[in-house]
Amino acid sequence: MYVKDPADDPYLSEVHRWWHLSHLSPELLAAANAGWLPRSGSALDLGCGLGTEIAWLAGRELRAIGVDHSAEALRRAARRHPEVTFVRADVRALPLTSRSIDLLIDRGCLHYLATAPGQNAYAGEAARVARPGARFLLRACATNAGQPSGITENLLRVLFASDWTIEAVDLTDLPSDTRQMPAYVCHLIRSA
Repeated sequence: MYVKDPADDPYLSEVHRWWHLSHLSPELLAAANAGWLPRSGSALDLGCGLGTEIAWLAGRELRAIGVDHSAEALRRAARRHPEVTFVRADVRALPLTSRSIDLLIDRGCLHYLATAPGQNAYAGEAARVARPGARFLLRACATNAGQPSGITENLLRVLFASDWTIEAVDLTDLPSDTRQMPAYVCHLIRSA
């Protein structure tokens, strides 16, 4: 997730419980069962939170990297999942080599970037670090704290049109440990 001010870190106040899912998400499991995920290489979780999904990918023999802006989330994630490399960074300026990632996932980070410059920087960084042919499972919430987030299918298609082939964009309910959240689930493949 993206935290504007460290004092507002939702992992310190336990607010993260509203969106955290303590087990593997159904959409990531469905992508795995469909054979859509790469079987080797590197995986990057943008806004990894407590690291549940990236740790599962590490168990599938992928070199796993979790990035989050929350120092508290990363501290907890590193303690629970020592097999994953966790990095505190802004998703709009990733400290990673270009064309180094085979799989990207995001389960609710993009919608925190409410302005076009932030969203464009996010999309640009995702494209920069992805190898040609890389997969990107993006889950972008349609609401943020119960209010429209500004994320729409059209916005997603525009943001990712130049660097990605968009296989699917579906509006669905994303589960958390406490509720369901309307979100767009996108399957993208990095163009050459």
